[in-house]
This record gives sequence, structure tokens and C-alpha cells, in this order.
Amino acid sequence: MKNNPYIKSFLERKGGRIVFSSFFTKLISFLISVFIIRIIPKEEYGFIVYAISIIAFIAPFKGFGIYQGFLRYGSISPSQQLKKYYFNRILFKGLLFSAVLILLLIALSPFVISNVQNSFLYLVVLSFQLITLLVIDTVATYARLIGLNKLYADINNYNTLLLFIISIPFAYLWGSWGYVLAMVLAPTIYSVFLLYKLKLFRYNKKLQSEYNTYTFLSYGFYMSLGGVLSQLLFAVDVILIGNIVKDAELIAQYKTSNIIPFSLLVLPVAIINTDYVQLAQKALTDKLEVWKYYINYLKIMSVFCMFILILFYFFSNDLLAIFGKEYQNDNNLMFVFAVGTIGALLFRNPLGNILSVIGWPKTNAFFSLIILIINVFAGIYFVNQFGIFGAAYTTSALMWLSGIFSLFALIYYIKK
Repeated sequence: MKNNPYIKSFLERKGGRIVFSSFFTKLISFLISVFIIRIIPKEEYGFIVYAISIIAFIAPFKGFGIYQGFLRYGSISPSQQLKKYYFNRILFKGLLFSAVLILLLIALSPFVISNVQNSFLYLVVLSFQLITLLVIDTVATYARLIGLNKLYADINNYNTLLLFIISIPFAYLWGSWGYVLAMVLAPTIYSVFLLYKLKLFRYNKKLQSEYNTYTFLSYGFYMSLGGVLSQLLFAVDVILIGNIVKDAELIAQYKTSNIIPFSLLVLPVAIINTDYVQLAQKALTDKLEVWKYYINYLKIMSVFCMFILILFYFFSNDLLAIFGKEYQNDNNLMFVFAVGTIGALLFRNPLGNILSVIGWPKTNAFFSLIILIINVFAGIYFVNQFGIFGAAYTTSALMWLSGIFSLFALIYYIKK
């Protein structure tokens, strides 16, 4: 398998490190959650989770999304010096925009948390993540732009590992506030270290940008909007079950059954992240190279998906035993999610990322909006008819449908 030219090229660009990093950061985040839940009182943890959820929703818009524009236009920039120039300009403007976003969030927070007012101070402190995470993401993007995928993976690994090292003792010493402070301090410490270590502020200030600020912001905004709308696919179903079925145990069963299948969705993201810069450059000169890349991806992933279907069809109950006996015998609910995951692995996730690579974030956002609307109305009908299975059928079907939308968009782009 390693002799396959596609896989060989992927591994040469340190793609394996990025895939490992994706799973490693998820594992460390899971371990942090396990420890923190055991340390912090349940009520206080609930207040923190509520604040974290708000920040997570806003986070894609940090810096008003300008850092995502940096990835797109930095990728197609022919000059390494210009990429470093973009880094400094984007970071400076992104910090200003994030500061404005924090002020807006704090000003609106009384309305946002009106039903959970004890989350207010947590939300104020955690809002500074919009600055610290912007720095981390911008540095990581710069590493990708100059071909240092290993550094990009290491940045994600060490940032998450530092949070683990700091948050556990902080939570033991100062409880909930220790954990919240650690979430802000860890990326702050690491981002300062990166800026100093990599000497990123040394650049040619006389260079002129090929693109104005609006161009970066426009691309970044639609990337962020598309990402948020896309993630709502995985939130609407739970909301509908909660309001229609009104059974907490069924909600728990539903979420538990999709944890393992949906964890596989990091694979196409990690793969495209590895090749983003190269693909963006190819798209400028030869569109067919983008299509060939996707077909090669499809050949490899199709084999992997066959094993996934077999695994979840025969061993779903065994996998659910990890979470406890009460979650076993889910009547193949996990397999339904596995079928949806196949659609995401083959079409939805890789093609959505490829559309971003070729500079079509508006198309992604538009598709995500359509899928969200369908999800709401179809979900209401099918949840009323089939309960949690109705929600699972809807989610899985829409993972395929959104992928098919993206496939037609890519074909249109190639033929245009």
C-alpha cells in the first residue's frame, strides 16, 4: 500500500503526522474532560460548559475570519517573503478584529446567558481565547504555507498537551477558575513561545500586498459561516429529539452511538490539510490535477470504507460496551451512523474542503444552509415518525446529499 504514488506522496509531505495529530489532540481533549469532570462540582462544570459552547460557536469568526483568508491567498502567493509579510499583516489586523469581537460579546453577554447568568464571568475570561487561539492558528497556517507540515502537526500537539499539563493541577488547586484560567493561559504561553522561537516579526515591510483586507475577510467570513452551518447538522438532531421525544436516556443513547463513527471524520480533513497548499497552487494552472487528486483519494478511501461498514455491522454492540452495558443493544443505530459516515468520508468532507481550496467558500456556505433547512423540516417529520432512528436516518442521508451537492459543484468547476 505504501508503494501507491498517492500514499507515498502524502507520507512524504508528513501527512501521517497530521493524521496522528488529529487523533492525538482529540484523545488528549477527551482525557482533559474526564479529569475535569471528576474534579469540578457538577453545577460549576455546567456553567463552564455553557460558556465554552458559546465561545466554540463564535471561535470560527475570530479575527472576523481573516486568518482563513491567509491560508487561501498565502497558498497561491509565489513568494516566501510575501507569505511572511501576509502573516504579520493578518496577525495584526486579526488581533484588532478579535478585540472588537470580544467587546461585542461582553456587551451582548447579558442577553446571551440570560438563562444561565452564573456563566457570565466564565464567558468574559474565556472570550480572550479568541485572541490566543487566533495567534496559534495563524502561526500554524504559516507553517503549512511554507511546507512545514511536521511543524503544523507539532503546534497542535504541543498546544493541546500544554493545556493538559496546566489544566489538571490548576483545577486541583483552584477548582473551576483554575480550569478556566488554564484554557486561556496555555495557548497564550505557547503562542508567545512560537512567535519568539520562529522569529516571525522579521520581515520586509516594504512589500506590497496583492490582495486588500476585504478580500481576506470575505473569503474568511464565508469559510467560517460554512463551517458553523455545517456543524449545525450535528446539533439540530439532538435539539429535535429533546423537544419531540423528550427522553434524556434516548438522547444519551443517540449521542453515544455516533461518537465512534463520527470520530473518523477527522481523516479527510487531516488529508486535505496536508495537501491544501499544493492543491491551491495546482488549481491555478491545471484544474484536472484537482480532479485526479480527488479520484486518487476516492480509490484509497473506498477500500477503508468497506472495512468500516463490516466493522460496524458486526461489532456495533461490542464497541458500545466501551461506554457501559446500558448502551449496548442499540438495534444497529451505530450502523446507521456508519452509513452516513461513509458518505462524509467519500464525498461531503473531502469535497467540501476541496471547494474551499479552489476558492469557493460561498458555495460551501450555500450548500450548508440548504442542508440545514432540509434537516430541520425532514428531522421534524422523521423524528415524529421513527423517534431517534428518524433523526439518525435524516442525519445520515443529509451527509450523503451534501456530498453529492459538492460533487456536482466540483464537476461544474472542472468543466467551466
